[in-house]
Amino acid sequence: MNETGFDRREFFRRVALRSGKVGAGGGLLYGMLGLRPSSALPAGARGDLGIVRPPGALEEPDFLARCIRCTECADACEAQCIRPFGPEAGDLQGTPYIMTEDKGCTLCLACGPACPSGALLPVAKRDEPRMGVAVVDERLCVSHNGTGVCGACHTACPLRNRALTQDYRNAPTVHADACTGCGLCEELCIVRDRRAIRVVTDRRAPGSGREAR
Repeated sequence: MNETGFDRREFFRRVALRSGKVGAGGGLLYGMLGLRPSSALPAGARGDLGIVRPPGALEEPDFLARCIRCTECADACEAQCIRPFGPEAGDLQGTPYIMTEDKGCTLCLACGPACPSGALLPVAKRDEPRMGVAVVDERLCVSHNGTGVCGACHTACPLRNRALTQDYRNAPTVHADACTGCGLCEELCIVRDRRAIRVVTDRRAPGSGREAR
């Protein structure tokens, strides 16, 4: 044991023993130390939920071809919801995304005019972007499953009563033809472990099982 009374090898040995097997122990260590296994997709790729790009993004292949990874869109964003992928994202590195469960898009629409390459096109009206579509999991939504009465998603929606309506128990219904996929509903959903409303897109990261398109 060293002078601080902390034996690093003993610590890791105990963690491995508690996990019951080496594989589980490795996963536990990654979680405790904040590390990501190299084979894991970056957080912004969002697995089967897909990537949420800023308003006005071209179709994914054209977007990736045009985006020069300059971060001008993120700098212009009033909500500061636009982030660049890091080096762990491979070909997506430096391209902008929105992690809607953390911070949704307020539809300030400043990102399009700021883009110097045309990867993001200027959008004139708040109801025009199509970043994705919100999907309600009625099993998790407290207003749907009868465990409570909420309405947070309806309150947050910038196009309420068009993109999202609610019934007498505040149970939400998303109208896909009007939903912009801004994600404000997901950000403010009171079901915190796994949101009861999530934005879904058809943009997939390479290696996720279905290529971005």
